[in-house]
Amino acid sequence: MRSYLILSGWSFMAGAGIPLIGVLNSGVARSVGNPFAATAIMFAVAALVALAFTLPIYGYPTIAELGSAPLVGYGAGLLIGFYGLSATIIIPRLGAASFIAFILVAQLLTSAVIDQFGLFSMAKRPIDTTKAIGLVVIVAGIAIIEIGNLIKARS
Repeated sequence: MRSYLILSGWSFMAGAGIPLIGVLNSGVARSVGNPFAATAIMFAVAALVALAFTLPIYGYPTIAELGSAPLVGYGAGLLIGFYGLSATIIIPRLGAASFIAFILVAQLLTSAVIDQFGLFSMAKRPIDTTKAIGLVVIVAGIAIIEIGNLIKARS
């Protein structure tokens, strides 16, 4: 139970940072003149922080270790780069709440499919009635919020 609470709290804090990525990086994009440079700067800072924590504790990975990772796993870098750039460009235009609303729906649906089928070597966690109802309620709530935003935008 204790590890569940710790990991839940950690997940909550990570989630709270997600909209801040785009908000803060949008400011960098305005300062440097383009979102691509801002995203590159953001990832350079992230790489430096990751190296500062990783190298003293774990050292450098070997070429064999790097080669043993599934090639598709390196796609995570492409995905986070796409996310960072998307947040930087879209949040100033749609707002943080709308961007995250669409992100949340996509994350929930993608996660449900991964869990249902055990994709990418993850454990199978089938969608039961309770999960399905929860997903529908969350997606419906987000849809209601976004419909309200569209109505306000047209006014």
